[in-house]
Amino acid sequence: MVIYGEYLFLENFISGLIITYFTGKIAGCPAGRLRLTLCGLLCGAFSFTMFASLPGIVSAGSKLLFAMTAAVSAFDWKGLRQTAALAALFLIVTVFYGGTAVALLFFFGWQGTVCGAGVYLPRATYLTVSAAAVCALLFLQLAVSLIRTKRQASRTLTAAAVSMGGKTWKVTGFIDSGNLLREPLSGRPVALVGKTLMEEMLDGLSDADTRYAAVPYRAVGTEHGLLDGWRADHIIFEGRQVDQPVLAVWGDGRFLPGQSEEQILLPAEMLERGIYAEVQ
Repeated sequence: MVIYGEYLFLENFISGLIITYFTGKIAGCPAGRLRLTLCGLLCGAFSFTMFASLPGIVSAGSKLLFAMTAAVSAFDWKGLRQTAALAALFLIVTVFYGGTAVALLFFFGWQGTVCGAGVYLPRATYLTVSAAAVCALLFLQLAVSLIRTKRQASRTLTAAAVSMGGKTWKVTGFIDSGNLLREPLSGRPVALVGKTLMEEMLDGLSDADTRYAAVPYRAVGTEHGLLDGWRADHIIFEGRQVDQPVLAVWGDGRFLPGQSEEQILLPAEMLERGIYAEVQ
């Protein structure tokens, strides 16, 4: 059997991108494009270790070490506990994605064998393997969507605390699944606050200019809009912390009637932070 190195690298590069993307999606700390690409390249390079004959313990250790390296490359170092959790999640997503693809191939009658670190399907074409990989991707997307829907179903209002420049404001948080705003540079979700609350936060703040972030948006009647935003120190709610969130100014901040003026509109995706959150 002939194995072409460029195909092996490309397959694992693409799989690495998919696995890293969904790992960040589940954990709530999506990797930037450069880090995502770097992790994909590492996955492609690591695939060549399948040709190395390693003892069982050494082989398992190398995979664990690679998972830690991939987690740091994609999501940066977040302390030993959180990085190890990200590495474990990376391996879980890998098993789910790869296992689903192989199961689909065997389900449709393709016979093969397992040898070393690979699964060999002599009669399968690249089109067949690609189709199975796409189906596995769709299953993974479905699983993530079901988890998110389940976790968000019981949450609408929450008490939150926003910190900026050493000061803290107690606010009423409203969880909005329709808030899809993102900060262009980091790609992280953006929360909305009212003009009055933001003016209070910026009053006397010496580094307001360096915290500024323009947030593009679209709305009914507005094809290309731009919101003024500032990066806060963190938001704490439900015993967890989101670091350096961008707060964009929208209207008077009265997102819910009958509530105080100090309100914040939290994107649902921000609440799906998983292990990225700091437990307080």
